Amino acid sequence: MCVHRLPRVALAGLNCNQRKDMAMARKERNAEKSRRDILAAAEEQFSEKGFYGARVDEIAQQAQINKRMIYEYFENKETLYKKVLFEVYHRMESAEKELLKNDLSGKELIGGIISTYFDFLAENTSFVNILMWENLNKGKYLEEMPAEQVRRQTLNIFCEKIIEGKRAGIFLPEVDEKQTVLSLIVVCFANFSNRYTLSRLFSKNLTEKEILENRKQHTLDLVLSYMCGKN
Repeated sequence: MCVHRLPRVALAGLNCNQRKDMAMARKERNAEKSRRDILAAAEEQFSEKGFYGARVDEIAQQAQINKRMIYEYFENKETLYKKVLFEVYHRMESAEKELLKNDLSGKELIGGIISTYFDFLAENTSFVNILMWENLNKGKYLEEMPAEQVRRQTLNIFCEKIIEGKRAGIFLPEVDEKQTVLSLIVVCFANFSNRYTLSRLFSKNLTEKEILENRKQHTLDLVLSYMCGKN
């Protein structure tokens, strides 16, 4: 690893306050890297073993950091878990916000939502696993998090755009926008939360790219048949 340091001559030209500022900046950079390393290791451990199965010792070992530093940055195991839970939720919301930047509407919006969810879940298996563990715990720690950290405003925007589609005659007037968004989440998520059992049941690897593309298209056809009828 290449480490860049100021020459001794340059350091000698700095006054006391400048040296303190440099030392503080270096300490902050190291602290931020340590936090990122801890969160990455914790996400993997919680994903594989859940909150109760994961061990702080193993997180520290994987992050290659002293165990006491975890408690210094995150206070305790619960605080660390909630931070990881928030991070994975925020990651999903970020993907939804990226989709909304395209200003899609009507059928293109529904296709975009399905494609975004499939692609995100395929690339973020830890998100799937951690949510499955959290459901096994009856949402215990999600319930303790502030509402603004859990509720995604993007879902309200999806509902509003579906309402606009009904007004424009693209979607049937009887379409329930909230039920539709909920169904989109459930149907897309089930492909990944049940990936191992369904792969065994149908004797094929349902995580293969071609199969996922077929599932994506079938999901779109299924949802649009409800939302648009024969149109």
